[in-house]
Amino acid sequence: MPRWPLGLLVLATSVHADPITDRNYAIELYEGVAIGDNTQVGMGGAGAAVIGGSAGALLDPAAPAIRLTTDNDRWSVDYHVALLTSRFSTDYDNNGTINAIDSGASLLTLGLSLRIGNWAGAIATTVQTAPVDGSAPAIDAQSARTKFVLARYFRRWDLALGLALQTVQFQLAPSSGGAEMFRITGAAGVVGLTWLPHGESWRTSLAIESPIVGGDVATASCDPMNCQGYILPERVESAGRTIFGAAYRFAPTAWNEQVTTKFRDERALTIAVDAVITGTTGDGNGVEAFGMQQLQPSGRAVSISLRGGGELEAMPGRLRVRAGSYWEPGRFDDVSGRIHGTFGVDVRALEFELWGVRRGRFSAFTDIAPRYRNIGVSIGFWH
Repeated sequence: MPRWPLGLLVLATSVHADPITDRNYAIELYEGVAIGDNTQVGMGGAGAAVIGGSAGALLDPAAPAIRLTTDNDRWSVDYHVALLTSRFSTDYDNNGTINAIDSGASLLTLGLSLRIGNWAGAIATTVQTAPVDGSAPAIDAQSARTKFVLARYFRRWDLALGLALQTVQFQLAPSSGGAEMFRITGAAGVVGLTWLPHGESWRTSLAIESPIVGGDVATASCDPMNCQGYILPERVESAGRTIFGAAYRFAPTAWNEQVTTKFRDERALTIAVDAVITGTTGDGNGVEAFGMQQLQPSGRAVSISLRGGGELEAMPGRLRVRAGSYWEPGRFDDVSGRIHGTFGVDVRALEFELWGVRRGRFSAFTDIAPRYRNIGVSIGFWH
């Protein structure tokens, strides 16, 4: 969402938007672009059947229960931290409005997972912040998605199953800090499963997220009909989503088998594809237009995003490179979708003792499309 004076808030003539006159509307929180860790973004947004641990929980709640093929301990811990910035985008939400550079969002995703035997739990969060000038003082639009995951691996069927509670929150808050103007929250369920046949080099996954409709609006000391010039929404909506994933690993050894070495240092190429189907919202409207105090209908039709990419361990144990592409479907009337190209690299940073030998990792990745630029960095364990 862009930073600009109100006098310059003009939507493109091809975009349908109406002024906000009452509170009978909803804000739709929709993730049309690839938002996740270094692997997901670098591989074109695909990774439901590839990514494990806490980062995998962002796509598939079964992921934390899948052991790394080098993990032979009774228990293990995993985490991820990734910083992304799309501030150099001129149309971050792909809503048809062309803005000045430095108008995109900043994002943070982080998580922690714990596996004990065949059971696992995880918490994973994605936080997005974007400036919305137009009132004094300046305000930011903030949203957060958090998943609380419980998963189990069933060895007899080579199947991991996960359940999650997903919460979503949207709020406006002063850019300089302080209490938010208002907050809307909602919650829904997520179920996921991954099948990884023993001794094979392929995996498949399925995740289903139920729709979220949050009507719990909490305001500060302002009038909801005139909160620093804004007419506040009654609710927030996040459409239901279904993710199908598949992956294949080309390497000297089969993917789905445990090895006795601490690290699996071998040249390997992993190919992944995902299909993300996002449902409709009954009365959703774009966040960016809301910052302009207008309603732009969003989510009136089902959206399908096809994603694919590859990861090459070019220097075993030291360097991985990734590339991919995906289709971001149009979510707004009269606005077409766009093709993205993604790239990424992992570099082994160091080796240390922490409940055994560990390797650190530094990652950089980017996502490029017309009017969209996303750059990210991440730290974590080398697996």
